[in-house]
Amino acid sequence: MSDERMMRGYAGHSHGRATYSGTPVIELDGAPVTVGVDEEGLLWTCDLRGDGCVSRPLDLDAAGPDDDWYIENGWWDEDDDEDERERLVTEPSLIAERVVVAEVDGRPVVVTGGGRFDFRVEDGDDVSGGIVRAWDLHTGRRIGSVMIGHVLAVCSLATVRSERGPLAVSSCETGLLLAWELATGVKVIERQGAYNGEMAAAVVDGRPVAVTGGSDRFLQAWDVLSGERLGADLPGLESPAGGIAITEVEGRTVVLAGDGPVLRAWDLASQEAIGAPLTGHTGDIERVATATVGGRAIA
Repeated sequence: MSDERMMRGYAGHSHGRATYSGTPVIELDGAPVTVGVDEEGLLWTCDLRGDGCVSRPLDLDAAGPDDDWYIENGWWDEDDDEDERERLVTEPSLIAERVVVAEVDGRPVVVTGGGRFDFRVEDGDDVSGGIVRAWDLHTGRRIGSVMIGHVLAVCSLATVRSERGPLAVSSCETGLLLAWELATGVKVIERQGAYNGEMAAAVVDGRPVAVTGGSDRFLQAWDVLSGERLGADLPGLESPAGGIAITEVEGRTVVLAGDGPVLRAWDLASQEAIGAPLTGHTGDIERVATATVGGRAIA
């Protein structure tokens, strides 16, 4: 791929704002594509080989809860007349505060985490937010159940493999850590982490693990399937966690987190800090990502 192609820009989006989590990449019909959702609820895929962008509408009519949710939560009675049942309305502009991608049964999907009030009563007050949904990348149709559990905006969202299939793992402004089966929407765990919940998830020794942090200035590691804490708080964080990542370096699992303008690292197994903080930023670190380049792990 030429330098010219690598530097290509992509036009045609109607995004009113960029998704905070960036634009994830997945293979779609044999092509590497970036994925995003705009304020009108349009799902965009852009071919990284330079073949342009395609948009398709998300099936917003299916973005609300299934009927049994309304009954279980006291919104409806089973004998209510269908015409009298009031349904919650989805705000398209708030559906995708966070966006990640995954595969479910061989299908590429996009997973969205909602803003504070992406549900509301029609002509009424704001109700709830932080809804997690999975959508088929080919059709824009919802898969599984709407994943409802947060009451404020999703701050962090990840997908991770497990023995129960791919999971959606999310943390919200209240610090609530939730995990669901992507294929079904069945809840796996619910645990309380740090307020303004930053979070990263990865497979560690064959098990899905999440590390949470936030305004409370501590990091905690969790077994995503059992909900058990893994060890004590990771030490040394002096500021609210500004983005978290998990990677492997020379056979050991390493947790990275922004601590104001510096980047700190810990060995997850020993829970000890690794080296001195990495410096160079003049402002607070807000996001951390990792990759392997030339056989070397980089942040």
